[in-house]
Amino acid sequence: MASVAAVATPKTARTIVDLVAHGTLSTLGEDGVPLGTYVSYVLDAQGQPILRLRADAVHTANLKRDAKCSLFVQPGEHPARLLARVTLIGAVEPVSEELAEKAAAAHNTLHAGGMGVDAPQPTDLYYRLAVDRCFYVGQLSGGSAAEVIPGDAYRAAETDPLRTCAASLAAYMNAERVEDVLRISCHEAGTAFEDMAWAEMLWVDRLGIYLRAARQDGGEPQDIRVPFVRPVEDEREARSALTMMAQVAWEAQRPYTPQAVTPAAQDAANN
Repeated sequence: MASVAAVATPKTARTIVDLVAHGTLSTLGEDGVPLGTYVSYVLDAQGQPILRLRADAVHTANLKRDAKCSLFVQPGEHPARLLARVTLIGAVEPVSEELAEKAAAAHNTLHAGGMGVDAPQPTDLYYRLAVDRCFYVGQLSGGSAAEVIPGDAYRAAETDPLRTCAASLAAYMNAERVEDVLRISCHEAGTAFEDMAWAEMLWVDRLGIYLRAARQDGGEPQDIRVPFVRPVEDEREARSALTMMAQVAWEAQRPYTPQAVTPAAQDAANN
C-alpha cells in the first residue's frame, strides 16, 4: 500500500499555528532551567504570534531577563491533531501601543470567556515572538519526518484555505460517504474493494486528502496521500473534487466494456 511522502512545508506550519491560537511557551528561569507554561496568542500579518502575558507572571519576568524562547503548538482535537506539530523558536519583542490595542481586541474576541487566570486584565502585556526558525514534525508523513523551517520561509507562507472546514468535511465523508472513502483508498493503494477492511479520511487541504486504511489480510493501517487533479480554494470546490475522485475510483474498479454490435443485431433491436 502506498504511503504518504515525507514532506514538511512552511504552509502547513502556518496553518497549524493559525488553527490553534495557544501553546506551551518555554522560557529560561534564573537558574537556567527551561520553564514551560501555557500562553494564548493572536497572529500578526506574517503569522508571528503576539503573546498575551500577565505583567506579574514568571514567564514574563524570564522574558524580560532573556528574550529568547520557543512556543510549542499542536491541535488538541482529532483529526487536526494528526496533521503536525510545530515549535516556533526566536525571541520576543514589545509591540507598539497601537498594535497592542489591536491585539488585545482580537484576543478578547478569539479567546472570549476566559476565567480566572485566563481572564483579560488591564495590565496585560503584548509581546511578539519574532520567529527565527520552526521545528516542524509532520505526523501524516509516514515517518513523522522532522524539519527545520527558516523564519523567512515561515513568514512568507500562506495558510491553507480549507483549514476551518477540513475537520467537518472529513467527519462528513466518514459518516455519509463511507463507500466513497473506501473506493478512493482502494484505487490509490491498488487494492481490490473486497480486500480492504476499512478506511477513513483524516484531513483535506487545497492539494488533496489524507486517508488511513487497512487491508482484510491484516497488517498495520497505512496513511495514504491522494492529490486532487487541481488545487481547490474552498469547501464547495473540495466537495466537487471528492465526488470526482470517488467517481474515477468507481469506474476504475467496475470498468465498462462495450459490446460490439453487428448490423444484424442492430436491425433486430430496431424492429
